[in-house]
Amino acid sequence: MIGTRTQKSEKIAVEKIFAILITIFASITFVIQPLFSVPDEGTHYANAYGIFHNNTKNDNYFAAYRYPNNIDFYRDHKFAKSYTEKGDYTQDKLALNFTSTSVQYLPAAVGMLLGQWIYPSTGVILSFGRLFNLIFYALAIYFAIKKAKFGQWMMAAVALLPMSVQQAVSVSYDVFFFVTVFLTFSLVTNLVTRQDRLKWRDYLPIILVICLLFLAKQSSLVMLFYFLALPVSLVRPNFFTSAIDSIWKFFNRHRLIFLVLMALSFLLFIQYYFKNYEGLTRGLQVLFNTFFRPDIKTDLDEILVTGVIGNFGWLTHRLPEWFVILDFIFLFLILLNEKPVKLQNRFVFMSSMIFIGNILMVSLTMFSAWTIGVLKLFDIMFVSGEQGRYYTPFLICLIPLGIYLKKYITVKMSDLVMKRLFVGMLLANFAYFVILTLLFYYTDDGGSQFITQFSSWIRGLI
Repeated sequence: MIGTRTQKSEKIAVEKIFAILITIFASITFVIQPLFSVPDEGTHYANAYGIFHNNTKNDNYFAAYRYPNNIDFYRDHKFAKSYTEKGDYTQDKLALNFTSTSVQYLPAAVGMLLGQWIYPSTGVILSFGRLFNLIFYALAIYFAIKKAKFGQWMMAAVALLPMSVQQAVSVSYDVFFFVTVFLTFSLVTNLVTRQDRLKWRDYLPIILVICLLFLAKQSSLVMLFYFLALPVSLVRPNFFTSAIDSIWKFFNRHRLIFLVLMALSFLLFIQYYFKNYEGLTRGLQVLFNTFFRPDIKTDLDEILVTGVIGNFGWLTHRLPEWFVILDFIFLFLILLNEKPVKLQNRFVFMSSMIFIGNILMVSLTMFSAWTIGVLKLFDIMFVSGEQGRYYTPFLICLIPLGIYLKKYITVKMSDLVMKRLFVGMLLANFAYFVILTLLFYYTDDGGSQFITQFSSWIRGLI
C-alpha cells in the first residue's frame, strides 16, 4: 500500500502539482484579499474599466481608488458596502478605447464588463476582473510549465510564491507581465534544446512571444537578448548568424577581454544615461547606494529583497527576513535539482545577464521617471520607488545558471523528497501569507494581541 502511494506521488507531473496548488492558493486569496489592497490596484481598475467605457483616467469617480484605503475601511468592515451598493456605472456608455498598452488589461477588462452586467457595484466588478485575470494567469503559466523542456520546478515555485499569488488575484497588469516572462522562457527552452532547423510554422510562436514582450512592461524587453544566444543551427547560415557566432567564439576564447569590453560598454551607457544628472560618477554612486548601502537606502531589505518573495498589501505587512532567507535556500535547492540539460555557455551567460539587466533597467527607469520625474528628488543619491515584485518573475532566468552549477555543487534528492520539499515550503509560505492578511486587515489592532485575545476567548467558553 505504501509503495503504491509512493509510486503515484512520483508520477504526478509538476504542472499538475502547480494546477492543484494554484487552485487552492488562488481560491483562498480570492476570498480574503480585500478590495484595492494590492499596490496601485485602483489605477489598474480605472485603466481596465476604461477599455470598454468612456475614458476614465481623469474621472473623479475613480480618484478615491487610486490611493491606499484607511485601514479602518477594512477593520470596521466598511468595505462590505462596496459589494452591495450599486455604483454609477450604468450611466457610463459602452465605448472601445483599445490601444497597444490596453492589451495588458484585456482579461481583467472582460471580467469587469461581465461583472458590471451581473451587478454594477464596485466590489462585484473588481471581483470579476480579478477572477478573469486569475484564470488567464493560471492557464498561461500551466501551459508554459507543461511545454518547457527544463526548469519546470523552478518555474512552478516562482509562480506560486506569495508575491506571485497576490498579484495573480488582482486586476494589475503584472499578471500579463508574469505570463509574458514565463511564456518567453518556456519557448526559449524549446529553442535552445532543439537539434534541427526551424520550419516555417515554428516562427509563429516566436513572433507571438516577441509581440507579447513589446506589449508587456518595458523591462520585459530585456528577454529579447535570449535570441542572440540561441544555437545558430536553428536557421540557415547567413551574415547575421555568422557575426553572432563569431562574437560568442571570441567570448569563449578571450573571456577576460570580453568581460572588460562589457564593463566599458556599461560605463559608457551609465555616462550617457546620467548625462543630465552629473554623469558617470553620480550614476555609479546611485547604483552602489541602491544595492549595497541599506544604511542609505533604508528600504533595501524590506521592500526590494523581501518584496521579491512577499511584501504584501501597499507594502504594509511582509514576511520576516529570516523566512525569506529560507525561501532563497529553497529556490537554490530547486535549481540544483532541475533536470540536467546540456546548455551552451553563451546561453547560461546570457540568461544570467538578463536577470541582472532587468534589475538595472528597472532601477534606472525608476530613477529618471519616478525619483526625479515624480518625486523631484534631484539631489538624492539612491533610487526610490522600486519594489521587489518587479524582479520576481525573472527569478526563472537563473535556471540555466543553476543547471550549470550542478557540475560543481552536488545536492541529490529523490523525486519524492523533492516534491515533498516543494509542496511543504510553498504551503508554509502561503499559510504565512494568509495569517498575515487576516491579522492585518481583519483584527482591530492588526493582530498584535491576537494570542492573548484568543486565549481569553477560550477561557470565557470554558
